Amino acid sequence: MTTMKTIKKWQEPIYAIGGFGPGFMYQLVLTYLLYYYRPALARIETGAIVFAPAGAYALGMLLARVLDGVVDIPIASWTDNMKSRWGRRRPLMLLGIIPTIVCFILLWFPPFTGDQLGPDGHWANAVYIAIVSSLYFFFHTLIIVPYLASLSEIVSDEQSRVRVASWQTFFNTGSYVLVFVVAPILFNRFGVHGTAIMLLPSFITFIGPLLVIKEDASTTPAVKENSKDVPLFQSIKLTLINRTFLIYMSTVATFFFGLQLFLGGIAFMAADMMGISDAKLGLMNAAAFAPVPIMLVIFNLISRKRGAKFTFRVSLLVFAVAMLLFPLGWTKFNLPVPPLVVGIIAGAIASFSIGAFFTIPYAFPAQIAAVEAAQTGKDRAGMYFAVQGLINQFVGSLAGSVLALLLTWRFGVIVIGPVVAVFMVLAFVLFAPYPLGQPKEKR
Repeated sequence: MTTMKTIKKWQEPIYAIGGFGPGFMYQLVLTYLLYYYRPALARIETGAIVFAPAGAYALGMLLARVLDGVVDIPIASWTDNMKSRWGRRRPLMLLGIIPTIVCFILLWFPPFTGDQLGPDGHWANAVYIAIVSSLYFFFHTLIIVPYLASLSEIVSDEQSRVRVASWQTFFNTGSYVLVFVVAPILFNRFGVHGTAIMLLPSFITFIGPLLVIKEDASTTPAVKENSKDVPLFQSIKLTLINRTFLIYMSTVATFFFGLQLFLGGIAFMAADMMGISDAKLGLMNAAAFAPVPIMLVIFNLISRKRGAKFTFRVSLLVFAVAMLLFPLGWTKFNLPVPPLVVGIIAGAIASFSIGAFFTIPYAFPAQIAAVEAAQTGKDRAGMYFAVQGLINQFVGSLAGSVLALLLTWRFGVIVIGPVVAVFMVLAFVLFAPYPLGQPKEKR
């Protein structure tokens, strides 16, 4: 058996930066792969190439994400129960690094191009993207599930987990700046897939957690007794009957659908609804992401006083308000306020919520797993993150498929914001019975 050393406070940012590179690549795929294979109408009119039919692309990506979600669960059980001289978490992290990078690169090079394409692309490109994205999502999971699961072990209390999750949020904000601020600016010069390859070296940050995660081999009876193996199907069952996790996950699935619908649609909203260029889109996104570090401090201050649950619910309502503002930037309204200004105002309001949305998926599952481990001796953090990943992958792929079909409707781009707002309000309601995330004085 192995036990994991508690990291020192100065090592926390080194561990947390590990998610920067993989998170950047993952969000780039979710946000711009559709934009690359099926460009916005305004881009097509200026010569952009359509690589795959909408229906075939949507179906292929949906199948890829569902297939990936199916294998997430065995990977989680594998890392939760692994016994090796190198530990439980690090071996899979090392095994998946190179394949993840290779598959990411292949995503941006469809086999059929040029004269081989029809006006609506080629169906074989949709098959290609389904296969390669399945491999990419698999290897991404292989490194990320063990990485996230280690959070419940490398620190010993909830306050420290929230602090480490805040560091992760801080660095993830940087990855989102790359995706939503820097990338649109670079598109003008290097194209979508050229920009993706150019930003690939950010993956080197994953070396951070590999350096600070230390697992010691131990065969003492105490360690064996306190680290109980849980068979795959039993672990799945225990996860699905955990009431706290079910409340949490129903909320996350709801808001994540809306969030991915927005993030995937923002480039289309800017081009087809607001008449904004890629460069100006980068400026608009900067208004949403630049304030996140400051908003994260505010989030933590409110959380200490009112609890993370209260602060998260507020962030859902704030994001809903921001989403309702975006349609005001429709050029056909001819409002005295330029569409870019409308986007900047809406983005600035949403920045508070973005910090919360980054932090919660790290801190809450880790705390749920830690509470269970303290009560039962069963350390199943990997399974909680895998189930969260499975559900989010399905929801994310569903959002992408819905977006691809929604954009075929004349007014589809206009209703993205209001639809997202509805899902945020629904998530606010679903999270009401969540029992954790309370301020200290109320526990």
